[in-house]
Amino acid sequence: MTETRALVDRWAEGWSDSRRMLARRDGDSWFVQVAAETRSREYISASPSLPELRRLVNATTAPDVWLTLVGDLDEPSRAAVAGLDPITSDERMMTSSIRPSPAPANVRIDIDEDGQVAHARVEMDGELAARGQAAVRAGDVVFDRIETTPEFRRRGLGRLVMTGLMAWAADNDATTGLLMASVSGRKLYDSLGWSEVAPIVTFRGRGA
Repeated sequence: MTETRALVDRWAEGWSDSRRMLARRDGDSWFVQVAAETRSREYISASPSLPELRRLVNATTAPDVWLTLVGDLDEPSRAAVAGLDPITSDERMMTSSIRPSPAPANVRIDIDEDGQVAHARVEMDGELAARGQAAVRAGDVVFDRIETTPEFRRRGLGRLVMTGLMAWAADNDATTGLLMASVSGRKLYDSLGWSEVAPIVTFRGRGA
């Protein structure tokens, strides 16, 4: 549990760097000012104690306030979040050693650097086919927004984006990769040799 919490701390810092968000410790958890269309703010916690979880649930007051929990939920924890609406389930926190490999020569991966954040793009026929970004902090690299445009899926472009970003991360002295994987994304990361750390579930408030 202690190791998972440490990984979540490192991920939260890198994720906030990646998206240029304000993040701070809040008790044993994290508070992030997301300011996105989907939510205004988000609480993130790894296996919180029951009193801490109840405090977070009470703070998740509206549909634009989210609560992400990393780790298995026992019966008392499930009861504590019963008043919230689930958004995602069956997602996973994952980690990997950074092992760069050369990208295929026939596909170009464009990488733009913005300080310690890199944005990768793959274009096909003049259109954006796949993208992703990553942020390096103190030996860690957090991968974020790895996406393939629907009409270009099943061509291995997500793997290309990850390959390009991992090579960039290695060049910037990153040794450990961290990410939060969706259900569909897990297949890609499994194929790249990533390991699961813990399950993730996200809720939002119901409001009045």
